[in-house]
Amino acid sequence: MIKIGVFFGGVSREREISFSGAKTVSQTLNRSLFEPVYILVDSLGKFIKINPVQFEHKAISHFYPTQESIPEEYDEFSPVYIETLENLTKEKHREIMEEVGTPISTENLSEHIDFALLMLHGTFAEDGMLQGLFEWLQIPYSGCGIFSSSFSIDKHLQQVVNEKLNLGDNRKYQMIRKEEWQKCDKKEFFEDLKSKLGLPIVIKAPYQGSSIGVSILKNDNLEEFIKAVNTSLFARQISKDEWTQLTMPQRKEYVNVLMSLEKGIGLPIIFEEKSLLGGNLGEQIIYSPLKLIEKLNDFFSYSEENATLFSFESEDMVLFEECLSGKEFSCGVIQNENLEVVALPPTEIITTTKVYDFEAKYLPNASQKRIPIDIPTDKIIEIQEKCKAIFQTFKFDACARIDGFYTDDNRIEIIDINTLPGMSPTSLIFRQAAEVGFSPTDFMTYLVYQSLNCRVHTAKRPYFFRNLFKKLESELLDSAYHKKEKVAIFFDETIFDEARKEYNSIASEGKQNPFCVFVKTENNQEVTLYKLPVSFLLKPNIEEVIQNLETELHPAISHTIEKAKELTDFFVKDFVSVPQKITLENLNDMTNDAVWLLRSPNNEDAAQSKLKRQLYEIGMAVVD
Repeated sequence: MIKIGVFFGGVSREREISFSGAKTVSQTLNRSLFEPVYILVDSLGKFIKINPVQFEHKAISHFYPTQESIPEEYDEFSPVYIETLENLTKEKHREIMEEVGTPISTENLSEHIDFALLMLHGTFAEDGMLQGLFEWLQIPYSGCGIFSSSFSIDKHLQQVVNEKLNLGDNRKYQMIRKEEWQKCDKKEFFEDLKSKLGLPIVIKAPYQGSSIGVSILKNDNLEEFIKAVNTSLFARQISKDEWTQLTMPQRKEYVNVLMSLEKGIGLPIIFEEKSLLGGNLGEQIIYSPLKLIEKLNDFFSYSEENATLFSFESEDMVLFEECLSGKEFSCGVIQNENLEVVALPPTEIITTTKVYDFEAKYLPNASQKRIPIDIPTDKIIEIQEKCKAIFQTFKFDACARIDGFYTDDNRIEIIDINTLPGMSPTSLIFRQAAEVGFSPTDFMTYLVYQSLNCRVHTAKRPYFFRNLFKKLESELLDSAYHKKEKVAIFFDETIFDEARKEYNSIASEGKQNPFCVFVKTENNQEVTLYKLPVSFLLKPNIEEVIQNLETELHPAISHTIEKAKELTDFFVKDFVSVPQKITLENLNDMTNDAVWLLRSPNNEDAAQSKLKRQLYEIGMAVVD
């Protein structure tokens, strides 16, 4: 069995999203093919092999560092990460790591794993650095290689290359470095920027993912502009009036918000110390929230100037772009074994917030997703072709997600490329892959398989990678893999989430091939049975499932299914593209096994009770 190292956490601001992805892997990875080994990359870059029991926590910061290792002065503050602890010795760091798992040295990683499945995001993960480390260690890894990873995280470089290669319609943009920003006349710079880009202006941190550090400035307001630029630099300014008007509890709350990696800038911070006479005394790194409060109290006791706080992981540049108007989309791209590219159905993102930022991506009900995007079919295919061309031009591997806009004047503009798409339950890549038949378990298997295939083609020493690839290939070609007994999962509108969990649980065990049967009851008298496509299990709610039971397949999805046929024939075991009404006779031809999830208290639902009796009568083995 192939040992899959599931790497999550990391140094970047997206570590908790990474944790969500690792949880998803723990629920969906095919355990008949793979043995998962969960490896937390802590925010100081150390590797810790952990027990999956830690996934019961809601966040990394809830179990690491352990509560016992956090000084009392942090008690009123959260989240606390390992880099926040001051005067951390190597010995103390190792002691804290051993409280949650087994520390693994870099050179010993290959003793624990055969393959690295990267659930990390952002800097030191998605930028080619980790990919380079695994190339050096000769450990095959998931996703794109060094060059395409480092290119895709650099939004400024993407703009420059786009301009040179004419990959889009050359959106206007400008950038400024942190040092220039600190010295420039802010009003003059703002006026010049407006004359070139107009309003609104998109303001970005160019090396972040998950839309962290992104703002859209709509108003002609210098104060709002300065605040937005500071957000992208992960800096905060506070005036003496603002600070001195806060009570002590309010000051603690201010620092608490500041500590958030998504909404704030995180600790430690860099504070530029100034003397009573205004001279620069140098930069000071502050780790403790209470010491930061003390420092601000002291600073404002003698200074009338604003205090400027920079994140220790601050950006060095800010990117400004003209704001596009239209429909925002995201399109996943994958490959077959011959490295031929398939673009998945692009998703339209409809936000209820001002911008598709971190909260819009990951908080419930902050945005809606429509598959495919609501534009003419020929334009959907044009988006797919453009995304395929970018994937091929920059030699992406296995999987990428490409984001853009279909503008009000019918242009297709690419705005971002993501080489390690999120794998949380709400992630777009899972939903798009499901439209062509991939369950989450099938897609994870595809990702390992195709990434291995890519490493065979690109590695400098591919011999060992080739052996591992052939081993997995032979298991997938084994007729027993595709001919496992099927099992039907019966559910109704009251237990949609439970049905999804049961489906993933059975699929990931790798012993049976599950499919879901939706039981629609009319007036407590008659039931209609629908065999559902896996794409319906990834819909956001049961209402959307019911609304689409009788709808026809969109032409763009039919087109994509045809393009992906070679992949689905290999990886997908029971593909249906639309809901199918089935009878008990049909069901008996499909399987003899059923999981009954419906909960009718005291047999009040006569129609469902009758259905269950009929299942027994036709010889079904029913498990409650």
